[in-house]
Amino acid sequence: MTDEETECWRPDGLMHVEVADTPEELERIIRAEALAGASARMVAGYCWPWTKPLGKERRLEADVRIGDWHRPWNADSDTFCADDVPPSKIWSVHENGLGQIGCVYTAQGLEWDWCGVIMGEDMVRRDGQWVFRRGKERKDEESDAKRVARPGSFDPKVKAGSVDDEEFARLVRHAYHVLMTRASRATVLYSTDEETRTYLKELVGPVELHALRPTWENLPAEARKPHLPRPSGGRRGKRNRKARKSQGPDLTLF
Repeated sequence: MTDEETECWRPDGLMHVEVADTPEELERIIRAEALAGASARMVAGYCWPWTKPLGKERRLEADVRIGDWHRPWNADSDTFCADDVPPSKIWSVHENGLGQIGCVYTAQGLEWDWCGVIMGEDMVRRDGQWVFRRGKERKDEESDAKRVARPGSFDPKVKAGSVDDEEFARLVRHAYHVLMTRASRATVLYSTDEETRTYLKELVGPVELHALRPTWENLPAEARKPHLPRPSGGRRGKRNRKARKSQGPDLTLF
């Protein structure tokens, strides 16, 4: 998709979109909806290094760091980690998965009522265009953990030696398309870049909450239906996908 094809969000009464000013605000919203009974998760672009569980206790490092707000990626593990953090294969559905941040590789094919999406410095808005950046890491001398030296993408699958700039831009766009289409009820966006946040707010338009978001409890009855199961392979999976497409066209932000 090109910049010329960008469309403003058109509210339909059943799907809610808003842009948070801080990661703390995004998390507050997502946790509030989860407490109200909705399924909810936080995800992010691959813009921070990803540390495997540390030590015998299998502690998670808080790799996703935005100012004073620090959260770990979902556990890169096949077993439970410290503080009963679930392994990656059940992170999306386990009750303790809300405290970690998912990415495009752990969120594909899944769906929650509410999804908080953090955009990093790998895709920012400059002079009316999207700019795509590759990141560079450094080693923290105190903790031996990897940190951000130059903001951008840390996805090992899109390193400069493996894909050119054009393909890199396409893959980053695709990753955010996946992350922004994981919610069936509402998407909350936050960008670490102020100029990009401003642009997203222009696309989304005014958000009139009247002190009441469309939570699971106050959604209209037709919207409070359980999810469709995850599509399987074969003819049945194809029928499910066709049924979902018939509900209406996807409205993307970029």
